[in-house]
Amino acid sequence: MTDAPNLVGLLPETYPSQAELQDRGLGALLGLAVGNLLGLPVEGWSRDAIARHYPEGVVDIDPMERNRAMDDDLAQAVELGEALLDGGDYIGGLAQRLVRWRRENGRGIGHTTWQVIDLLEGGYAPPEAGRMVYHRLDGIAPNGGLMRCVPVALARYSNPALLVGDSAATCTVTHYAPLCQWSCIIANVTVAMLLRGAQPLALDLADAAVADGTPTEVRDWLVEIGDDIGDLQLDSGLIGHTLLCLQSGIWALGTPLGFQDALVTVVSAGGDTDTNGAVAGAILGARYGIQSIPKRWLDCVPQRERLENLAGGLLVLPD
Repeated sequence: MTDAPNLVGLLPETYPSQAELQDRGLGALLGLAVGNLLGLPVEGWSRDAIARHYPEGVVDIDPMERNRAMDDDLAQAVELGEALLDGGDYIGGLAQRLVRWRRENGRGIGHTTWQVIDLLEGGYAPPEAGRMVYHRLDGIAPNGGLMRCVPVALARYSNPALLVGDSAATCTVTHYAPLCQWSCIIANVTVAMLLRGAQPLALDLADAAVADGTPTEVRDWLVEIGDDIGDLQLDSGLIGHTLLCLQSGIWALGTPLGFQDALVTVVSAGGDTDTNGAVAGAILGARYGIQSIPKRWLDCVPQRERLENLAGGLLVLPD
């Protein structure tokens, strides 16, 4: 999977000012962070259970998160971003970083990622390790590649070929399923469009993806998205599926709600709340910018200066 001409054809020809680009790029990475953190306490809960315990929705992040190890959504996004900054063999670099991350932290690691890292640690290289686990697990398509993919959009927003190619290749390090790769491509094209000042439409993304060869079921999932997030059934038996998570992000793209209300709505809908929150938070941050993120949430982000430096570095990374 090396190109997606119809999807990247949606990218505008113009670019925003450097200040606007930095605002949106920083918003995307910090939006991912706060979305991950906001969803952590209710991960796996049903929408009804969250409503009983949080009648106003999940609106606060535990301040102690500032001093804890990063959860896997944010930690792996950082590892991916820093691998891109390192240059060279950033695919192999990401694999090495994930092996080290599991050894030193590993908080929240998913079943698929754990198995792939076992193989990476045993000497298998990407994407072979991811392919082997994909077949071992009967072709399942979890959201572990999608949750961390946004640094590719920051680094490749001005280079369509690398935007698509690296979205797919960095996904396959742990998540080889074609649906996982396409989820990352669609999400990163969406973020790149937002960074460049465009407002993507779900139907346009769906039609372009199908024209580029994505399975037609991806379009079916995307066109189901309406105004009521409850219709998506994020707390259904498909919790953790990459397309369900992608739906939460594309819902956030189209909602008239602002950053805070939209992210609270996504998390309060239940399911894989920390990952749905991370993906939706990244898209909302790219849409509205860093200034839209509540300060009380930003104050809870661990290693915030590291994230700010990472976003700045990725946005000026030469193609």
